Amino acid sequence: MGQETKPLRMPEPPADKEALKVNVYEFGRNLVSTLTPMFPYIDEGAMVPTCAFFYGAPNGDYGYFEHDNTVDEVAVIFGAGDTTGRGRGGLARVSARSHGVGNLLNDPDNPASFAFVTVTQRQSIGVKQHEAVSFSCEKCATQVFRMEYDATPPKRGRQREEVGPVAHLHTLVGSAKAAETYNSDVKYRTCPSCGHVNKPFPLHRWGWDRYVAQTSVMNEAYKSLLGPAKQE
Repeated sequence: MGQETKPLRMPEPPADKEALKVNVYEFGRNLVSTLTPMFPYIDEGAMVPTCAFFYGAPNGDYGYFEHDNTVDEVAVIFGAGDTTGRGRGGLARVSARSHGVGNLLNDPDNPASFAFVTVTQRQSIGVKQHEAVSFSCEKCATQVFRMEYDATPPKRGRQREEVGPVAHLHTLVGSAKAAETYNSDVKYRTCPSCGHVNKPFPLHRWGWDRYVAQTSVMNEAYKSLLGPAKQE
């Protein structure tokens, strides 16, 4: 008789991480910014699905930048209107670890044009995680500005101690800082090759700064309700 094999079983969920679910479209309606995490788990080894909603509006250009990430990103487009190419609904892809971001809409000024995307990454375990945001000259494509940042996730089981009760995704904090720095001084937007002065990045369309500000306020709100004795 052949050796019997035991059926494979999915392991039970860890005791310190409650199993959660969310409707992607209902979550998308309430987005704070592009790449807002759908669940509160962002520590090492966590699967982190995020949502990004691009939609046409007057002066609706989202701009374009390059993003480097030392972990893979899997994008799925859950719906699109008046888009073609890599913005088509139903498309799924794994992005290169250095990839361009933006230009999903055929006409960013057209209210009928939209793309609703989830981007999922698995946080690194036991190693550093690095990311970078860079901007290129809109005239000659020379890299004009680049900012690298540490995106290493909190240690497993220490998320609250390391980043607070309302956790933030390092991608959004680093991206906000990069865009704010780029916009803060014309010297960062002046091409070293052709001398062209590039226009500021439309950060308001991405909302990263809003995500950072509101995360900070929510952490303070949480602490305020506990009172001084509970915070120590």
